Amino acid sequence: MIEKNALNELKKYKAKRVLAKVLTYVLLTLCAALILIPFLFAFVTSFTEPMGIFDFKWIPSPITTENYEKLFTDYNILGGLLNTLIYILPPITIGVLTSAMAAYGFARVRFPGRNLLFFSTLATVLVPGIITMIPSFVMYANIYNWVGTPLPLIVPGLFGAAMTMFFMKQYIEGIPKSLEEAAFIDGMSRGGVFFRIILPLSKTALIAQFVLSFNGAYNDYLGPLLYVGTKEELFTLQLVLQKIQTKGNTPYTLMTAGAVMALIPTLTMFIFAQRYFIEGIVMTGLKE
Repeated sequence: MIEKNALNELKKYKAKRVLAKVLTYVLLTLCAALILIPFLFAFVTSFTEPMGIFDFKWIPSPITTENYEKLFTDYNILGGLLNTLIYILPPITIGVLTSAMAAYGFARVRFPGRNLLFFSTLATVLVPGIITMIPSFVMYANIYNWVGTPLPLIVPGLFGAAMTMFFMKQYIEGIPKSLEEAAFIDGMSRGGVFFRIILPLSKTALIAQFVLSFNGAYNDYLGPLLYVGTKEELFTLQLVLQKIQTKGNTPYTLMTAGAVMALIPTLTMFIFAQRYFIEGIVMTGLKE
């Protein structure tokens, strides 16, 4: 009798677990659908004729590539994408490296005023960008004469970012010090330790910060508008997409085609860097 009751309890427990899993997957599927439906709507709309937006169908009739052809012929979206990559890849690549160097210095090197300098640097994150926008514009316009060129979009990023430095510091502090001590005993310099030990071990965090920085710079609209918004040949992808919409006309199908095109680079990067991105975020903050 006891064994029978135990068996029944076990069956009930297994049934509850199966039911819980089913409900969980159903809920996750619904959430995924709610997230994906707008993207699917935009994708379908991009293959719809201009007037077809008012009679939307999940399978357009007829299916047209006219919107994508206009993007390449009338709006030079490829040139905007190329400009964007030229403006953001050098500062992000070098900036993540310089941020990692600063993070290593704060995490491992003991020097007078280290904590004060670290928290002063980190405090700059609390200052809204709108506060520094006007002084920065005046400086680039009157002192460096950079307005009308992409230099204000490139040069500042080469020196890193406070938040990237902070996250890299947290990650580096989780790397065992014994590895560095063994390298120092073998005669390796501080620079050698950073480039040959710390940097390879921080690959996941570096990729995570690269993806985050890329996403922010790629979607920036105000910066390019301020500094290269008067020269169409220097337009970034976001400025090209904004150009599609005019005062008297809003071509929705063309705008959705542009949005789909703009999504491809970030989506591709996330797909290939997903494992490193998630691991880098999870590991940041763990201590030895």
